[in-house]
Amino acid sequence: MLKTSFFKQVMIIKMGRTLFGKLLYPVYSFYFDGVLIDTGCWHCRFEFSSFFNEITVDKVTLTHSHEDHIGNVWLAKQKNIPVYVDEKGIPFLQEPKKLNMELYRKITWGVPLKAEALALKNTVETRNFTLQVVKTPGHSPDHVCFYEPENSFLFTGDLFLGEHQRILMATEDFWKILDSLKTVIALKPKYLFCGLNGVVLKANEVLQNKVKYWEDLAYKVLNLKEKGLKVEEIDRLIFKKKSLISIVSGGSFSSLNLVRSIINNREQ
Repeated sequence: MLKTSFFKQVMIIKMGRTLFGKLLYPVYSFYFDGVLIDTGCWHCRFEFSSFFNEITVDKVTLTHSHEDHIGNVWLAKQKNIPVYVDEKGIPFLQEPKKLNMELYRKITWGVPLKAEALALKNTVETRNFTLQVVKTPGHSPDHVCFYEPENSFLFTGDLFLGEHQRILMATEDFWKILDSLKTVIALKPKYLFCGLNGVVLKANEVLQNKVKYWEDLAYKVLNLKEKGLKVEEIDRLIFKKKSLISIVSGGSFSSLNLVRSIINNREQ
Protein backbone atom coordinates (compact mmCIF):
# COMPACT_ATOMS: atom_id res chain seq x y z
CA MET A 1 0.00 0.00 0.00
CA LEU A 2 1.22 3.50 -0.84
CA LYS A 3 -0.71 6.77 -0.68
CA THR A 4 0.44 10.35 -1.18
CA SER A 5 -0.90 13.65 0.12
CA PHE A 6 0.39 17.18 0.58
CA PHE A 7 0.99 19.50 3.51
CA LYS A 8 2.20 22.89 2.36
CA GLN A 9 5.22 22.22 0.10
CA VAL A 10 5.79 18.70 1.40
CA MET A 11 4.54 15.55 -0.30
CA ILE A 12 3.72 12.94 2.33
CA ILE A 13 4.22 9.33 1.26
CA LYS A 14 2.49 6.80 3.49
CA MET A 15 3.18 3.13 2.89
CA GLY A 16 3.32 -0.26 4.52
CA ARG A 17 2.64 -3.94 4.10
CA THR A 18 -0.98 -5.04 4.43
CA LEU A 19 -2.43 -8.28 5.74
CA PHE A 20 -6.04 -9.09 4.86
CA GLY A 21 -6.46 -5.47 3.82
CA LYS A 22 -5.14 -4.07 7.10
CA LEU A 23 -1.97 -1.99 7.32
CA LEU A 24 0.52 -3.76 9.57
CA TYR A 25 2.69 -0.76 10.44
CA PRO A 26 2.75 2.67 8.75
CA VAL A 27 5.97 4.05 7.30
CA TYR A 28 6.37 7.60 6.02
CA SER A 29 8.74 9.20 3.55
CA PHE A 30 8.69 12.84 2.45
CA TYR A 31 9.42 14.66 -0.79
CA PHE A 32 10.39 18.29 -0.37
CA ASP A 33 11.72 20.65 -3.03
CA GLY A 34 13.43 17.93 -5.06
CA VAL A 35 14.76 15.98 -2.07
CA LEU A 36 13.40 12.60 -1.01
CA ILE A 37 13.72 12.10 2.74
CA ASP A 38 13.79 8.37 3.55
CA THR A 39 12.67 5.66 1.14
CA GLY A 40 10.33 3.38 3.07
CA CYS A 41 10.45 -0.41 3.14
CA TRP A 42 11.37 -3.15 0.68
CA HIS A 43 7.93 -4.77 0.84
CA CYS A 44 6.50 -1.64 -0.84
CA ARG A 45 9.08 -1.66 -3.62
CA PHE A 46 6.62 -2.08 -6.49
CA GLU A 47 4.34 0.77 -5.40
CA PHE A 48 7.33 2.92 -4.46
CA SER A 49 9.02 2.28 -7.79
CA SER A 50 5.94 3.52 -9.69
CA PHE A 51 5.78 6.60 -7.48
CA PHE A 52 9.52 7.22 -7.79
CA ASN A 53 9.29 7.27 -11.58
CA GLU A 54 6.59 9.95 -11.47
CA ILE A 55 8.65 12.54 -9.57
CA THR A 56 11.98 14.24 -10.18
CA VAL A 57 14.41 13.49 -7.36
CA ASP A 58 17.64 15.48 -7.13
CA LYS A 59 18.99 13.61 -4.11
CA VAL A 60 17.95 11.18 -1.39
CA THR A 61 18.66 11.90 2.27
CA LEU A 62 18.19 9.36 5.05
CA THR A 63 17.41 10.02 8.69
CA HIS A 64 19.04 6.70 9.60
CA SER A 65 19.86 3.26 8.25
CA HIS A 66 17.02 1.07 9.54
CA GLU A 67 15.22 -1.16 7.04
CA ASP A 68 11.95 0.81 7.01
CA HIS A 69 13.84 3.93 5.89
CA ILE A 70 16.38 2.51 3.42
CA GLY A 71 14.20 -0.12 1.75
CA ASN A 72 14.04 1.57 -1.66
CA VAL A 73 17.43 3.25 -1.86
CA TRP A 74 18.21 0.82 -4.68
CA LEU A 75 16.00 2.90 -7.00
CA ALA A 76 18.35 5.88 -6.71
CA LYS A 77 21.23 3.88 -8.16
CA GLN A 78 19.23 3.15 -11.32
CA LYS A 79 18.99 6.88 -12.01
CA ASN A 80 22.42 7.88 -10.66
CA ILE A 81 20.79 9.92 -7.90
CA PRO A 82 23.10 10.57 -4.91
CA VAL A 83 22.11 9.15 -1.53
CA TYR A 84 23.22 10.73 1.75
CA VAL A 85 23.27 9.30 5.27
CA ASP A 86 25.28 9.92 8.42
CA GLU A 87 28.71 8.32 8.04
CA LYS A 88 27.90 5.80 10.79
CA GLY A 89 25.04 4.47 8.67
CA ILE A 90 27.01 3.80 5.48
CA PRO A 91 28.16 0.26 6.49
CA PHE A 92 24.53 -0.81 7.04
CA LEU A 93 23.54 0.30 3.55
CA GLN A 94 26.53 -1.49 2.08
CA GLU A 95 25.70 -4.67 3.99
CA PRO A 96 22.11 -4.79 5.37
CA LYS A 97 22.86 -8.08 7.16
CA LYS A 98 24.62 -5.94 9.75
CA LEU A 99 21.17 -4.73 10.85
CA ASN A 100 20.70 -8.16 12.50
CA MET A 101 17.01 -8.12 11.68
CA GLU A 102 14.70 -10.39 13.64
CA LEU A 103 12.05 -12.41 11.79
CA TYR A 104 9.20 -9.99 12.54
CA ARG A 105 11.19 -7.13 10.97
CA LYS A 106 11.81 -9.16 7.84
CA ILE A 107 8.10 -10.01 7.64
CA THR A 108 6.88 -6.47 8.33
CA TRP A 109 9.37 -4.41 6.30
CA GLY A 110 11.61 -6.75 4.32
CA VAL A 111 15.38 -6.91 3.86
CA PRO A 112 16.84 -4.04 1.79
CA LEU A 113 19.22 -4.55 -1.11
CA LYS A 114 22.83 -3.47 -0.76
CA ALA A 115 23.42 0.17 -1.65
CA GLU A 116 26.05 2.89 -1.59
CA ALA A 117 25.75 6.29 0.05
CA LEU A 118 27.71 9.46 0.69
CA ALA A 119 28.29 10.94 4.14
CA LEU A 120 26.03 13.82 5.12
CA LYS A 121 27.62 17.18 5.80
CA ASN A 122 26.18 19.97 7.96
CA THR A 123 23.57 21.01 5.41
CA VAL A 124 21.62 19.67 2.45
CA GLU A 125 20.86 22.08 -0.36
CA THR A 126 17.44 21.74 -2.01
CA ARG A 127 16.36 23.74 -5.07
CA ASN A 128 15.21 26.72 -3.01
CA PHE A 129 16.04 26.00 0.62
CA THR A 130 18.74 24.68 2.94
CA LEU A 131 18.14 21.76 5.26
CA GLN A 132 20.17 21.81 8.46
CA VAL A 133 21.47 18.36 9.44
CA VAL A 134 20.91 17.86 13.18
CA LYS A 135 22.59 14.87 14.83
CA THR A 136 20.03 13.11 17.03
CA PRO A 137 21.46 9.76 18.21
CA GLY A 138 19.62 7.39 20.50
CA HIS A 139 17.18 5.52 18.29
CA SER A 140 20.30 4.56 16.36
CA PRO A 141 23.88 5.90 16.47
CA ASP A 142 23.52 7.39 12.97
CA HIS A 143 20.15 9.09 13.44
CA VAL A 144 19.76 12.66 12.20
CA CYS A 145 16.90 15.11 11.71
CA PHE A 146 16.55 17.68 8.94
CA TYR A 147 15.42 21.21 9.80
CA GLU A 148 14.30 23.81 7.29
CA PRO A 149 14.16 27.13 9.21
CA GLU A 150 12.37 29.26 6.61
CA ASN A 151 9.21 27.12 6.83
CA SER A 152 10.01 25.75 10.30
CA PHE A 153 9.82 22.16 9.03
CA LEU A 154 11.47 19.42 11.09
CA PHE A 155 11.85 15.96 9.55
CA THR A 156 12.38 13.68 12.53
CA GLY A 157 12.67 10.12 11.22
CA ASP A 158 12.11 7.90 14.28
CA LEU A 159 13.11 10.41 16.95
CA PHE A 160 9.59 11.41 18.01
CA LEU A 161 7.18 8.46 17.45
CA GLY A 162 4.54 9.89 19.81
CA GLU A 163 4.11 11.89 23.00
CA HIS A 164 3.72 8.84 25.24
CA GLN A 165 6.15 6.34 23.77
CA ARG A 166 6.24 3.28 26.03
CA ILE A 167 8.46 0.86 24.11
CA LEU A 168 12.04 0.69 22.88
CA MET A 169 14.26 -1.76 21.08
CA ALA A 170 17.13 -3.20 23.10
CA THR A 171 19.60 -1.28 20.94
CA GLU A 172 18.09 2.12 21.73
CA ASP A 173 19.37 4.54 24.37
CA PHE A 174 16.67 6.31 26.38
CA TRP A 175 18.91 9.09 27.65
CA LYS A 176 20.44 9.87 24.26
CA ILE A 177 16.97 10.08 22.73
CA LEU A 178 15.93 12.43 25.52
CA ASP A 179 18.94 14.66 24.86
CA SER A 180 18.19 14.59 21.13
CA LEU A 181 14.59 15.66 21.77
CA LYS A 182 15.87 18.64 23.74
CA THR A 183 18.25 19.46 20.88
CA VAL A 184 15.42 19.78 18.36
CA ILE A 185 13.15 21.60 20.82
CA ALA A 186 15.77 24.36 20.88
CA LEU A 187 15.09 24.87 17.16
CA LYS A 188 11.44 25.74 17.94
CA PRO A 189 9.93 23.98 14.91
CA LYS A 190 6.30 24.55 13.96
CA TYR A 191 5.74 21.43 11.87
CA LEU A 192 7.05 17.96 12.49
CA PHE A 193 7.28 15.24 9.83
CA CYS A 194 7.49 11.89 11.59
CA GLY A 195 8.43 8.49 10.17
CA LEU A 196 5.54 6.85 12.04
CA ASN A 197 2.84 9.54 12.28
CA GLY A 198 3.25 11.69 9.18
CA VAL A 199 2.77 15.42 9.72
CA VAL A 200 2.34 16.58 13.32
CA LEU A 201 1.19 20.12 14.09
CA LYS A 202 2.28 22.17 17.11
CA ALA A 203 5.65 20.48 16.85
CA ASN A 204 7.38 22.15 19.78
CA GLU A 205 4.42 21.49 22.07
CA VAL A 206 4.28 17.76 21.34
CA LEU A 207 8.06 17.45 21.65
CA GLN A 208 7.97 19.15 25.05
CA ASN A 209 5.10 16.88 26.09
CA LYS A 210 7.18 13.83 25.25
CA VAL A 211 10.18 15.14 27.18
CA LYS A 212 8.01 15.76 30.24
CA TYR A 213 6.41 12.31 29.99
CA TRP A 214 9.80 10.62 29.70
CA GLU A 215 11.39 12.64 32.50
CA ASP A 216 8.46 11.77 34.79
CA LEU A 217 8.73 8.14 33.73
CA ALA A 218 12.47 8.04 34.42
CA TYR A 219 11.88 9.48 37.89
CA LYS A 220 9.36 6.71 38.67
CA VAL A 221 11.61 3.96 37.33
CA LEU A 222 14.74 5.13 39.17
CA ASN A 223 12.78 5.64 42.38
CA LEU A 224 11.49 2.07 42.24
CA LYS A 225 14.99 0.84 41.45
CA GLU A 226 16.32 2.57 44.57
CA LYS A 227 13.65 0.75 46.58
CA GLY A 228 15.17 -2.54 45.48
CA LEU A 229 12.72 -3.64 42.80
CA LYS A 230 14.01 -5.68 39.88
CA VAL A 231 13.70 -4.45 36.29
CA GLU A 232 10.93 -6.95 35.51
CA GLU A 233 8.99 -5.92 38.62
CA ILE A 234 9.26 -2.24 37.71
CA ASP A 235 8.02 -2.98 34.20
CA ARG A 236 4.99 -4.93 35.44
CA LEU A 237 4.16 -2.24 38.00
CA ILE A 238 4.29 0.73 35.59
CA PHE A 239 3.19 -0.91 32.33
CA LYS A 240 0.36 -3.25 33.23
CA LYS A 241 -0.90 -3.66 29.65
CA LYS A 242 1.50 -4.84 26.95
CA SER A 243 1.34 -3.37 23.45
CA LEU A 244 0.51 -5.49 20.42
CA ILE A 245 3.90 -4.87 18.80
CA SER A 246 5.61 -6.03 21.99
CA ILE A 247 3.78 -9.34 21.68
CA VAL A 248 4.28 -9.69 17.92
CA SER A 249 7.98 -8.84 18.12
CA GLY A 250 8.58 -11.34 20.90
CA GLY A 251 9.68 -8.53 23.20
CA SER A 252 12.16 -6.94 20.79
CA PHE A 253 10.02 -3.81 21.00
CA SER A 254 8.93 -3.59 24.63
CA SER A 255 8.38 -1.52 27.73
CA LEU A 256 10.89 -3.81 29.46
CA ASN A 257 13.58 -2.52 27.10
CA LEU A 258 12.52 1.02 27.96
CA VAL A 259 12.88 0.37 31.69
CA ARG A 260 16.23 -1.36 31.19
CA SER A 261 17.56 1.55 29.14
CA ILE A 262 16.50 4.08 31.77
CA ILE A 263 18.43 2.15 34.42
CA ASN A 264 21.40 0.69 32.56
CA ASN A 265 22.24 3.61 30.28
CA ARG A 266 21.93 6.04 33.18
CA GLU A 267 24.59 4.08 35.04
CA GLN A 268 27.06 4.15 32.14
